[in-house]
Amino acid sequence: MNHQNKQQKSPNSGPEIRQLTFLAVILAVLLVLVLGGFFLVQLVIVPLLDQNNTPPIEDTPGSNLTETVTGEQAQTPGEDQPSWFESIWAGILDLFSPTDSPDDPSGNFPGIDPDATYPFAGNASGGSVIPVGNGASIADETTYSQYSIVVNASTGQVTASEQADARMYPASMTKVMTLLVAVEHLQHESSLQDKIKVSEEIRQNMVNQGSSGVGFDVGEELTVEGMLYATLLQSDGIAATELAVYIAGSEQAFVDLMNEKARELGLADTHFTNPTGLHDANHYSTCRDMAAIMIYAMNNELCAKIMSTELFSAQSYWPQGDKMITYSLYHSYLVTKVNNYKASYPYGAVQPTTATITAAKTGYTEEGKYCLVTYAKGNDGNGYVCVTGFAAGSYNYVDDHVALYNKYAK
Repeated sequence: MNHQNKQQKSPNSGPEIRQLTFLAVILAVLLVLVLGGFFLVQLVIVPLLDQNNTPPIEDTPGSNLTETVTGEQAQTPGEDQPSWFESIWAGILDLFSPTDSPDDPSGNFPGIDPDATYPFAGNASGGSVIPVGNGASIADETTYSQYSIVVNASTGQVTASEQADARMYPASMTKVMTLLVAVEHLQHESSLQDKIKVSEEIRQNMVNQGSSGVGFDVGEELTVEGMLYATLLQSDGIAATELAVYIAGSEQAFVDLMNEKARELGLADTHFTNPTGLHDANHYSTCRDMAAIMIYAMNNELCAKIMSTELFSAQSYWPQGDKMITYSLYHSYLVTKVNNYKASYPYGAVQPTTATITAAKTGYTEEGKYCLVTYAKGNDGNGYVCVTGFAAGSYNYVDDHVALYNKYAK
């Protein structure tokens, strides 16, 4: 009897299951119809409406980097507006997305504070900062670098140049703009003490691309201030990218801010695709544009302080509190290429006699070779900026900047 009772089923269980199955099928069919309708509109109707649109022409430096590239300017990333379908589809995806920003791999993005004061921000709208004129022609035998310019930063006049408007790959000179944009977008003075945790995604990406740097590990936390110094002094790609995510929520959003700043400064021959300077065919600048960026950055008190610092001690923390490291961040040019070789530099002088180099940013990629931007205080009291590009070795640009300041700074 007990065995028979166990085998009995509720008299209503069969119809209920069939009803639930029927409802599930109906819902699935409706979902397929809705999604199918959206994709049909996107694939058929939208292309017909947009059939007159043509893709932008990508304008990149030539393979030999000896001439200014002609042709239509490449569109800056972020300028295209999403279609109405993309907006609707993004809204649907947002309903099923987590509240945290999906573009923020390290969870550092602070969002927009309505009470933000942006204490370190500047404004270039008061006039052009692009150096004027060409100055004296720098003979090919004068320098090892293929591109060069010397600018009187106090007057904005070019004192000498050679192919100053030819597009070149700026390599890690890019980080001057990275520093500038990051500093200007700090929401409060206290933002310098915010902590940024090194993410696995960003660290691995920089390792895979062979980025220069200190070698931060996943899980380490440094202050924003520490990341700024690591970016500029030791050209750390992890720090530069983590700063980008902290400031804008994603690396691409930060790059958009970099290009926006370039447009604000009137730089027609500069375009960035990343905050590190790692090679990309569509990542380029010129000596004249880089000089403008350097002059503008040196007029920002915090940027000038960072770029002129020889040594900064950056604390690194672990959330568990079981380990702490102090990184001694040395300026890769002022210390390594100047102070360490004052008495023993085998190739010549490391400081010019007509000026004193006080700030600098080096750069190197295989495609762009060795490049350098420096700021110097002239014996005449004026500030000077020198930019060189496409030298065969790092000591070549040391010699070039000494020779150019000696001849064209007073």
